[in-house]
Parts: sequence; C-alpha cells; structure tokens
Amino acid sequence: MMSHMFVSSLGANRHENGASVLPLPLNLIALIISYLDRPADLGRTCRTCRVFHYIGLPQLYSNVSLRSYDYIRYSRRDGRPDGCGMASPFSMGLNGLVARNVAGYVKHFEVCGEWKEHELEEHAKVGRVPDETMMLNSLVRAAVEKMAVLDSFSWALNVKMLPAIWHGLAQRNSLTKLTVRFPSSRHPRPLTLVPPIPNLQDLKVTDIDPLCYPDDISLLLLGSKKLRHLKLHWSPRMREARELSTQESAYFGRCAAARYSIPLKTVAVQNLYTYHDVSNCNLFDHSSVEEVTLLNSTGGLGDDAGTAFVDQHNWRKTEEDVPSNLKMLRIDKVSRQQCSFIESINGLEKLYLIGPQPSPGRRVKGTTPNDGTPLPDSPASSHSSPSSTDNSNIMTLKEDYIEAITKSHGRTLKHLLLLPQWRLTDDDIALIVRQCPNLEQLGIGAEYSSFKQLRLLVPFLNNLTAIRILSSPDDTSFVNKMREMDDRGMHEKKLSEETAKWNLSKLQYMELGGEDLIFEVGKREGGKAGWRKVVKKKAWEEVRDIAIWALDSHDL
Repeated sequence: MMSHMFVSSLGANRHENGASVLPLPLNLIALIISYLDRPADLGRTCRTCRVFHYIGLPQLYSNVSLRSYDYIRYSRRDGRPDGCGMASPFSMGLNGLVARNVAGYVKHFEVCGEWKEHELEEHAKVGRVPDETMMLNSLVRAAVEKMAVLDSFSWALNVKMLPAIWHGLAQRNSLTKLTVRFPSSRHPRPLTLVPPIPNLQDLKVTDIDPLCYPDDISLLLLGSKKLRHLKLHWSPRMREARELSTQESAYFGRCAAARYSIPLKTVAVQNLYTYHDVSNCNLFDHSSVEEVTLLNSTGGLGDDAGTAFVDQHNWRKTEEDVPSNLKMLRIDKVSRQQCSFIESINGLEKLYLIGPQPSPGRRVKGTTPNDGTPLPDSPASSHSSPSSTDNSNIMTLKEDYIEAITKSHGRTLKHLLLLPQWRLTDDDIALIVRQCPNLEQLGIGAEYSSFKQLRLLVPFLNNLTAIRILSSPDDTSFVNKMREMDDRGMHEKKLSEETAKWNLSKLQYMELGGEDLIFEVGKREGGKAGWRKVVKKKAWEEVRDIAIWALDSHDL
C-alpha cells in the first residue's frame, strides 16, 4: 500500500478528476524509507520504481552480514536446498559485492559462521593453505577494496583471516571499528605483522591463543593513534592448562619501546594469563581511561592456587597506578587489594561486581542477527566456582566493599551491582540508600520476607529506574514465595498494588530473585479499586539492553 501511494504521487501530475497532484519531496521519501529495518521490505521497496531504487539501495546495503554454514541447509517451505541452481547464499553474497556496483554503500560488513575446509589434514602436512580458504580471503579483500565508506568490519569465521584482508583493511581510511576472532585450530597459516589502521577507534580481538597462530597486533596498537576502545580476549585454554605461552610484551612491547601510552577510554581484558614483563612505561594513559573491564584476569579469592604466582605476585606492583578519570569498573573477582583500589579512586559512576557463574541459558547481547539465526557461541570464559573456604573469605569482604563504595563514591555512583552471595542486612541497605542518593540502577543480594522492606528501599532513591534482588542458593525464602504464588496474574496484581504506594518513584523495571521474575512497572492509574500501577511480566531478552542486566555476564 505504501509503495502504491508513492508511485501514484511520483508518477502522475494530475488526478483522475483533473486536479493537480504535487510529487512527494525526495527527502520525505528517504525519511519514510529509513524506518524500514527488515532487508526483505527494503528489497521489495527498491524494486518498486526507479526513485525507490535510488533512495533505498544505500540503506539496503549499508549493513551487510554474511553467514557461512559447513552443511547444506534446506528450506522448510519446499525442501529445496539454499542456493539451488547456483552457489550458497554466502558465496553469492560475496559475488554480488565484488561483481555489482553496490559495495560502495556498505558501512558495516560482517562475515561469520563455519567455513568448511576440505582435505585439511593433507594441506597441514605440506604446510599449505587450502585453496577454498585462499579464495575466500581474496574475495573478501576484493569486496573490502570497493567499500569506500566502510566504517566497521567483523571477522567471526572459524578460519584465520589471512594477510590479504589485513592489508586491505589498512587502506580503508574510513574504518573506525574492527572485530576479529581467531580460530582454535592449529593448522599452519601465514602470520601477519598487522599494519596500523589510520582512523581505527575501536578494536576487539577474541580467542587469542599463541599456539593457534594469531597475528602480531603490536604494530597495530602502536600505529593506530586514534584508538580509544580496546577489548582483548584470550582463549580460556591457557588458564585452564596453566600454560604461560605468551608475554605481555608480545602485544605491547612496541608501545613500551616507543614510550607510547595509548590514550584509551575503554579497556577490557578477559582470560589474561601471563607475566607482567613491561614495566618501563605506562601502557595506557591513566588520565584518559574511563571504563575498565577485567574478567578472569586478576588475582582474587576463588582463584586456582596454581595461577596465583602469576596473578598476585607479578601484577600487584601495577596496582599503584590509579586512573584519575575512571567512571566505570566491571570485575568478577574480589580481594582486599582491589577493595583498597576502589577506595583510592574518585568519581566512580558505575561499579559492577559479577557473580561467580553466569545464569544458565542466558544469551549474550548481540548473538542474534537480524534474520533471527543464532550466532555461534560467544567467546567462552573460564570461571570456576569458588570453594567453600574461598566463599567464606569472600563473605568477609562484604562490609569492606560497602564501606569503600559509600565512603568514596556515594554522591557520584549511578549504577551498582554487588555479588549475589552478599546477603545485605537492613543496616547495609540503609547505608547504601543514605550515602548513594543518585543511584539509577541497583542490583543487590537481599532476603526480604515481604514487600514492606522493599517499600523502605525504593521510594528513597528518587532516580532509581531498575532494581534487581539477586537470588542465592543459600537463602531464597522470598524467591520461593514469589514462585509459589499463583502465576495467573497474581504477580502483576500484587506488584500493582504495592508499587502504587511509591508515589514519587521512577522505577521502570524490577527483578525479584530470578530472571523468570522480571517485571515492568508502568504508569500510575486510578479506578474503583483505588490507585494502582500497570505491571507486566517481562522475559530477560526484553531487558537485555539495560546495563544492570546486560553487563552481568562473563563476556566482554
């Protein structure tokens, strides 16, 4: 209907009754088409007429994601194989980018999935790259060279990206964001000294494993002077095997030799297991770092004793360096040294202490593409549950952390997520409410016997929009009460009556002991039964973009 309306307004100057019709301005057509987010709708719109083709084609090809499968997929509708009569959709997509004049519209390009290599063992014996993999890299390189406005590139295939693509990306002055996943296979591949990318701002490298032939990114880190966001994820195999197969200088040695401190705003590291052998300079400019994420990378209670000599002794000397402008800290291990570090910094706005294990069955943000096809598993994190002895030591740190947080960051803190095994008392909660009045998102482990205690917490935090009451296997009486309640609207009804009493509250979302007990709190309305708020139950996928849920995971 919309396309017919456009054609009528564009293709005719007079109506049937003789009245003149003004054509719709092109900028309005472009604005309307910009609201189409499904590729199928955009494709049909582009085939409507020349004007729609001219306006819609750049949007249709602005975001291209090609997924490869190592098996033949069959249509559920007619049972025919994908690409019947031609090649796979992945190969045809690459061919279209290379052969047609559409690659110039691409701003975001991603290749992902499983690429099948034939006679792999035979090629490994002779030290040669399989022809199909070499042709794949050549096609991707050819496509990248035609992408004049390419802004972001992501390689998430199960095979190694070869030098041809690295050098092609280095020639793209428009490229600002790069994501590369290294494979876990140990078949011979040529190594690359990755060249600098002039305008690169965001770099994410995952599954780094020196035994799986990763490329040398040290020159990339040194030469990309506009780099501001860095995420490095090492394979969990190194820590699980207690294998010191790499050194810090392998990645930052060139920066150290040049006395160059990278002016990063965001630093995220996961599964790092190596000696600290770069000590003659600060790798990062401490005046510019605003966000730090450390997952399974620093010494803390619950660590395997076999890794303590690397984590605690060798890296402890770096804790004296304190970022002066740190706004966000996200960590999954606690210790007394870390508690002292939190107390020593100023102006922290967001603090996330991640629990010992991720929730089962949770999907990581960004793991479902536009077509609804699940992506491969996100980079795994190696994180073991602490022993009972370690858990008791962790419990003794609760008061120290609460004191450090409220004493040093009470007025600036906006997001706070504490460990679920820390069961906060009424005094602990009263201290947080009194000292941190500007909290907007809060996640705490607390055992409430009724809603009355929530009534003492939420209304006093005027800016609070999301709250999570975290469950613990040891103490779940309140959670059990919620789950035993008849689920036929009883949750919503009870919460509607309760939240209506919080007149000044801005609360929008709340979790009461589990991801199956998440609720959205709507507007306050009146009726014959009195005032109430509209409360609806929500799935975790519907709140996955809210920070207090999105960042509570063991993924970068």
